Amino acid sequence: MLFPPLKRISITLLSRKWLLVYGYLLIILIATPYLPSLIEWASSRWQAGSISSFVRSVEILLGALLLILIGGVFFFNRRRFLPFVFIIGGIITSAILIYFIIQNPYELTHLPEYALLSILILQAIKREKGQVRKEINEGNSYIKSAIITGIFGGIDEIYQGLLPVRYFNWYDIVLNVIGGLLGLTILWGITGE
Repeated sequence: MLFPPLKRISITLLSRKWLLVYGYLLIILIATPYLPSLIEWASSRWQAGSISSFVRSVEILLGALLLILIGGVFFFNRRRFLPFVFIIGGIITSAILIYFIIQNPYELTHLPEYALLSILILQAIKREKGQVRKEINEGNSYIKSAIITGIFGGIDEIYQGLLPVRYFNWYDIVLNVIGGLLGLTILWGITGE
């Protein structure tokens, strides 16, 4: 065969796990142009305070879930507890600092959105090898997932900059990366891999 590595890559990138990543990205790309309209529609139906309260409630719920995950790491994976808490603390502190700069509660939706994407990408990368790998290779999978998530986050922002109803923001790319790191850290703390 003339190009065997290309055949392996094409088969790997069409695996079920990668198709899940592509589907999730497609949902993000399709929803992106309509989000301002959705926010405007919600604002016309409910008072601004109600919408802010809802967003704040979702953020509090996500924070509570994060605390439960931290407790789970403490009880089930104690040797990773301190690094986990420090990493999560740094990630959350970074997100809060960015929030104080932009002061738009809707921007924090980047965190769970890209946390999930990074986890999906990591699972697809790990599935490529189809075997249990050494710790150093697991670290490489996490790094690859973080880089791919950051690239997709940048592409998403460039795409938004091309849309007439959206705009490009550098801090959104930073929030996308922070969200990806958050997802990978949570998975690392829970699974112990």
